[in-house]
Amino acid sequence: MSLIAQAPLITVRGNVFDRNDSLAAPSAIILNKRTSTGQTSSPGTFFSITGLKTDTFLITAGGYEVRRICFADSILKEVYNIRIGLQLKMNALAPVAIYPVKDLAQIQKERAAIEKEQTRQALGIVGAASSPITYLWEHYSREGKSREAVAILENEDRKREILKDLFRTYVRAGVIVMEEVEFDAFIAYLNIPEEFLRSASDYELAVMIRHKFLQYRSAREIHNRNQR
Repeated sequence: MSLIAQAPLITVRGNVFDRNDSLAAPSAIILNKRTSTGQTSSPGTFFSITGLKTDTFLITAGGYEVRRICFADSILKEVYNIRIGLQLKMNALAPVAIYPVKDLAQIQKERAAIEKEQTRQALGIVGAASSPITYLWEHYSREGKSREAVAILENEDRKREILKDLFRTYVRAGVIVMEEVEFDAFIAYLNIPEEFLRSASDYELAVMIRHKFLQYRSAREIHNRNQR
Protein backbone atom coordinates (compact mmCIF):
# COMPACT_ATOMS: atom_id res chain seq x y z
CA MET A 1 0.00 0.00 0.00
CA SER A 2 1.41 3.43 -0.93
CA LEU A 3 2.11 6.13 1.59
CA ILE A 4 -0.52 8.33 -0.10
CA ALA A 5 -3.15 5.63 0.33
CA GLN A 6 -2.27 5.36 4.02
CA ALA A 7 -2.34 9.11 4.66
CA PRO A 8 -5.49 10.38 6.42
CA LEU A 9 -8.00 12.55 4.59
CA ILE A 10 -8.81 15.94 6.08
CA THR A 11 -11.21 18.78 5.34
CA VAL A 12 -10.04 22.38 5.39
CA ARG A 13 -12.81 24.89 6.02
CA GLY A 14 -12.44 28.63 6.33
CA ASN A 15 -12.68 32.09 4.83
CA VAL A 16 -10.35 34.87 3.78
CA PHE A 17 -10.02 38.55 4.59
CA ASP A 18 -7.88 41.48 3.51
CA ARG A 19 -5.12 41.93 6.09
CA ASN A 20 -4.93 45.70 5.66
CA ASP A 21 -8.44 46.70 4.66
CA SER A 22 -11.51 45.70 6.63
CA LEU A 23 -13.70 47.15 3.84
CA ALA A 24 -12.50 44.65 1.22
CA ALA A 25 -14.15 41.27 0.71
CA PRO A 26 -11.90 39.08 -1.48
CA SER A 27 -13.36 36.25 -3.54
CA ALA A 28 -11.08 33.36 -2.58
CA ILE A 29 -9.41 30.81 -4.84
CA ILE A 30 -8.35 27.59 -3.09
CA LEU A 31 -6.15 24.96 -4.77
CA ASN A 32 -4.79 21.58 -3.71
CA LYS A 33 -1.23 21.60 -5.08
CA ARG A 34 -0.93 17.79 -5.26
CA THR A 35 -4.19 17.07 -7.07
CA SER A 36 -4.39 20.31 -9.10
CA THR A 37 -8.03 20.68 -8.07
CA GLY A 38 -9.73 23.49 -6.27
CA GLN A 39 -12.59 25.93 -6.08
CA THR A 40 -13.60 29.55 -5.70
CA SER A 41 -15.72 31.10 -2.99
CA SER A 42 -17.89 34.19 -3.02
CA PRO A 43 -16.87 37.20 -0.90
CA GLY A 44 -17.67 36.69 2.77
CA THR A 45 -18.54 32.99 2.38
CA PHE A 46 -16.75 29.90 3.64
CA PHE A 47 -14.82 27.47 1.47
CA SER A 48 -14.37 23.75 2.12
CA ILE A 49 -11.77 21.55 0.42
CA THR A 50 -10.56 18.02 1.14
CA GLY A 51 -7.16 16.42 0.76
CA LEU A 52 -4.44 14.53 2.55
CA LYS A 53 -2.93 15.81 5.77
CA THR A 54 0.38 16.15 3.94
CA ASP A 55 -1.09 18.20 1.08
CA THR A 56 -0.23 21.83 0.50
CA PHE A 57 -3.18 24.15 -0.12
CA LEU A 58 -2.71 27.38 -2.06
CA ILE A 59 -5.06 30.23 -1.17
CA THR A 60 -5.28 33.51 -3.04
CA ALA A 61 -7.67 36.00 -4.66
CA GLY A 62 -7.52 38.28 -7.66
CA GLY A 63 -4.78 40.87 -7.07
CA TYR A 64 -3.56 39.19 -3.87
CA GLU A 65 -0.43 37.24 -2.97
CA VAL A 66 -0.58 33.45 -2.54
CA ARG A 67 -0.69 31.85 0.92
CA ARG A 68 0.51 28.25 1.33
CA ILE A 69 -1.02 26.12 4.09
CA CYS A 70 0.03 22.60 5.14
CA PHE A 71 -1.10 20.58 8.17
CA ALA A 72 1.59 17.88 8.02
CA ASP A 73 3.02 18.90 11.41
CA SER A 74 -0.34 19.63 13.06
CA ILE A 75 -2.32 17.42 15.40
CA LEU A 76 -4.60 15.21 13.32
CA LYS A 77 -8.18 16.46 12.99
CA GLU A 78 -10.95 15.59 10.61
CA VAL A 79 -11.71 19.26 10.00
CA TYR A 80 -9.34 22.23 10.23
CA ASN A 81 -11.06 25.59 10.58
CA ILE A 82 -8.91 28.49 9.41
CA ARG A 83 -9.17 32.20 8.70
CA ILE A 84 -6.62 33.46 6.20
CA GLY A 85 -5.47 37.05 5.86
CA LEU A 86 -4.43 37.97 2.32
CA GLN A 87 -2.11 40.78 1.26
CA LEU A 88 -2.61 42.75 -1.95
CA LYS A 89 0.34 42.37 -4.30
CA MET A 90 2.49 45.46 -4.39
CA ASN A 91 2.61 46.58 -8.02
CA ALA A 92 5.63 48.72 -8.67
CA LEU A 93 4.56 51.23 -11.31
CA ALA A 94 7.22 53.10 -13.25
CA PRO A 95 6.90 56.89 -12.82
CA VAL A 96 6.39 57.25 -16.59
CA ALA A 97 3.94 54.35 -16.99
CA ILE A 98 1.13 55.36 -19.35
CA TYR A 99 -2.01 53.28 -19.83
CA PRO A 100 -4.13 53.70 -22.95
CA VAL A 101 -7.60 54.92 -22.15
CA LYS A 102 -10.13 52.89 -24.13
CA ASP A 103 -13.41 54.32 -25.31
CA LEU A 104 -16.67 53.01 -23.86
CA ALA A 105 -17.67 51.26 -27.08
CA GLN A 106 -14.52 49.14 -27.02
CA ILE A 107 -14.93 48.34 -23.33
CA GLN A 108 -18.59 47.45 -23.87
CA LYS A 109 -17.58 44.83 -26.45
CA GLU A 110 -15.10 43.34 -23.95
CA ARG A 111 -17.76 43.33 -21.23
CA ALA A 112 -20.21 41.49 -23.47
CA ALA A 113 -17.57 38.85 -24.25
CA ILE A 114 -16.89 37.95 -20.61
CA GLU A 115 -17.07 34.16 -20.09
CA LYS A 116 -17.28 33.54 -23.85
CA GLU A 117 -13.64 33.46 -24.97
CA GLN A 118 -11.45 30.36 -24.82
CA THR A 119 -8.81 30.39 -22.12
CA ARG A 120 -5.22 30.85 -23.21
CA GLN A 121 -2.25 29.10 -21.66
CA ALA A 122 -0.04 31.28 -19.51
CA LEU A 123 3.58 30.28 -19.99
CA GLY A 124 6.82 31.28 -18.30
CA ILE A 125 7.62 34.58 -16.67
CA VAL A 126 5.57 36.63 -19.14
CA GLY A 127 2.49 34.56 -18.38
CA ALA A 128 3.07 34.82 -14.65
CA ALA A 129 3.24 38.61 -14.89
CA SER A 130 0.27 39.14 -17.21
CA SER A 131 -2.09 36.56 -15.69
CA PRO A 132 -0.82 35.42 -12.27
CA ILE A 133 -3.94 33.47 -11.31
CA THR A 134 -3.98 31.48 -14.54
CA TYR A 135 -0.24 30.90 -14.36
CA LEU A 136 -0.55 29.65 -10.78
CA TRP A 137 -3.26 27.14 -11.70
CA GLU A 138 -1.58 25.86 -14.86
CA HIS A 139 1.82 25.69 -13.17
CA TYR A 140 0.44 23.17 -10.70
CA SER A 141 -1.93 21.48 -13.13
CA ARG A 142 -0.49 18.31 -14.61
CA GLU A 143 -0.32 18.60 -18.40
CA GLY A 144 -2.79 21.47 -18.40
CA LYS A 145 -5.75 19.54 -17.02
CA SER A 146 -8.66 21.21 -15.20
CA ARG A 147 -9.20 23.45 -18.24
CA GLU A 148 -12.64 24.56 -17.06
CA ALA A 149 -11.17 25.75 -13.78
CA VAL A 150 -8.40 27.57 -15.65
CA ALA A 151 -11.03 29.33 -17.76
CA ILE A 152 -12.92 30.41 -14.64
CA LEU A 153 -9.81 31.85 -13.04
CA GLU A 154 -8.65 33.58 -16.19
CA ASN A 155 -12.11 35.10 -16.52
CA GLU A 156 -11.53 36.72 -13.13
CA ASP A 157 -8.33 38.25 -14.51
CA ARG A 158 -10.18 39.60 -17.54
CA LYS A 159 -12.94 41.10 -15.38
CA ARG A 160 -10.33 42.97 -13.33
CA GLU A 161 -8.66 44.37 -16.44
CA ILE A 162 -12.00 45.49 -17.88
CA LEU A 163 -12.86 47.25 -14.62
CA LYS A 164 -9.47 48.98 -14.59
CA ASP A 165 -10.05 50.19 -18.15
CA LEU A 166 -13.43 51.56 -17.02
CA PHE A 167 -11.86 53.30 -14.02
CA ARG A 168 -9.27 55.00 -16.26
CA THR A 169 -12.08 56.23 -18.50
CA TYR A 170 -14.13 57.44 -15.52
CA VAL A 171 -11.12 59.20 -13.96
CA ARG A 172 -10.50 61.06 -17.22
CA ALA A 173 -14.20 62.05 -17.35
CA GLY A 174 -14.30 63.07 -13.68
CA VAL A 175 -16.83 60.40 -12.67
CA ILE A 176 -14.46 59.17 -9.97
CA VAL A 177 -11.24 60.57 -8.51
CA MET A 178 -8.79 57.75 -7.85
CA GLU A 179 -5.12 56.91 -8.32
CA GLU A 180 -4.08 53.82 -10.27
CA VAL A 181 -2.62 52.23 -7.12
CA GLU A 182 -6.10 52.23 -5.53
CA PHE A 183 -7.81 50.25 -8.29
CA ASP A 184 -7.28 46.77 -6.81
CA ALA A 185 -8.61 47.79 -3.39
CA PHE A 186 -11.68 49.41 -4.96
CA ILE A 187 -12.36 46.32 -7.09
CA ALA A 188 -12.30 44.19 -3.94
CA TYR A 189 -14.79 46.58 -2.31
CA LEU A 190 -16.95 46.90 -5.42
CA ASN A 191 -17.68 43.16 -5.78
CA ILE A 192 -19.66 43.80 -8.96
CA PRO A 193 -21.86 40.89 -10.18
CA GLU A 194 -20.52 39.39 -13.40
CA GLU A 195 -23.94 39.41 -15.09
CA PHE A 196 -24.33 43.12 -14.38
CA LEU A 197 -20.84 43.87 -15.70
CA ARG A 198 -21.62 41.93 -18.85
CA SER A 199 -25.11 43.26 -19.63
CA ALA A 200 -25.53 46.70 -18.03
CA SER A 201 -25.69 49.79 -20.22
CA ASP A 202 -22.82 52.29 -20.07
CA TYR A 203 -25.06 54.66 -18.11
CA GLU A 204 -26.21 52.02 -15.60
CA LEU A 205 -22.63 50.92 -15.03
CA ALA A 206 -21.34 54.46 -14.55
CA VAL A 207 -24.12 55.30 -12.08
CA MET A 208 -23.53 52.11 -10.09
CA ILE A 209 -19.74 52.56 -9.93
CA ARG A 210 -20.07 56.26 -9.06
CA HIS A 211 -22.48 55.37 -6.22
CA LYS A 212 -20.15 52.66 -4.91
CA PHE A 213 -17.18 55.02 -5.22
CA LEU A 214 -18.84 57.59 -2.97
CA GLN A 215 -19.67 54.86 -0.43
CA TYR A 216 -16.09 53.61 -0.64
CA ARG A 217 -14.61 57.06 -0.07
CA SER A 218 -16.92 57.68 2.92
CA ALA A 219 -16.15 54.28 4.44
CA ARG A 220 -12.43 54.83 3.84
CA GLU A 221 -12.47 58.14 5.67
CA ILE A 222 -14.26 56.58 8.65
CA HIS A 223 -11.84 53.65 8.61
CA ASN A 224 -8.80 55.96 8.56
CA ARG A 225 -10.16 58.09 11.43
CA ASN A 226 -10.70 54.98 13.55
CA GLN A 227 -7.09 53.89 12.94
CA ARG A 228 -5.67 57.08 14.42
